[in-house]
This record gives sequence, structure tokens and C-alpha cells, in this order.
Amino acid sequence: MKYLSYLIVLAIFLTPAFAGDAADPIAAEADKCFKTPQGETTAGMTACSHQAYIAYDKQMNELYRRVMESVDPQSQERIREAQRRWLAYRDAQRRADDGPWRADRGSMASPDIEAMNIDAVRQRIQELRYYAP
Repeated sequence: MKYLSYLIVLAIFLTPAFAGDAADPIAAEADKCFKTPQGETTAGMTACSHQAYIAYDKQMNELYRRVMESVDPQSQERIREAQRRWLAYRDAQRRADDGPWRADRGSMASPDIEAMNIDAVRQRIQELRYYAP
């Protein structure tokens, strides 16, 4: 069962939307973490995934800053509004993920949800790259 769980979490890092990121150091670091004895536990999978999420969130914020420095004022306004709305959605989704329903879903809910959060932030990074110089 723990190998199946590992494969599910790892699959998020190998989705087709990110196939071009073969040299992704964050995914490589997460993969190393998953392969440790701690990373094979449910709590370890969640921790490894959360570390990756934090790193991707930082990457997204740095990219957003570079984008905002490189575009015209009208584009800045539109991109800023889109980013604010995306962040509001992300925060609302995380609150929903932490609802009481979760108590009945078993221990794999945590790494599964963390993997979905990673997928969302990686997708947003791809979207922001369209605006980058």
C-alpha cells in the first residue's frame, strides 16, 4: 500500500503539463525525499510534498515579480488582478481541504491533497511563464 501511495504522489510530479521540466530541481529533491525511509510513510509523504509546495510557491512568487517588472502598466494591472483572484481561489480551496469532511477520508487524504496543491501551483507557474520575458 505504501508503494501505491508513493506512486500516486510521484505521479503529480510527472504530469504531462510539466513534462518539459525534466531538469526540475524541486521535483528531483522531492523524489529524493520520497525515497528515504521517512518519505515512505504517510506523514513523510505529506512532509516531502509540503516542502516541494513551499519551493514551488517561492518560485511562483519570484516569477510573478519578474513578470511585473517586465510588462507595461496596463498588463501589470490585469496580471495583478488575475494573480489576486488565483490566490483567493487557492486560499479558499485550502480552507475547504481542511474541512471536517477530511476526518472520514483516511490517512492518505493529507498527501493526496498536498499533491493536488502542488499541481495547482505548478500550473500557475506555467501560466505566468507566458508573460515572462
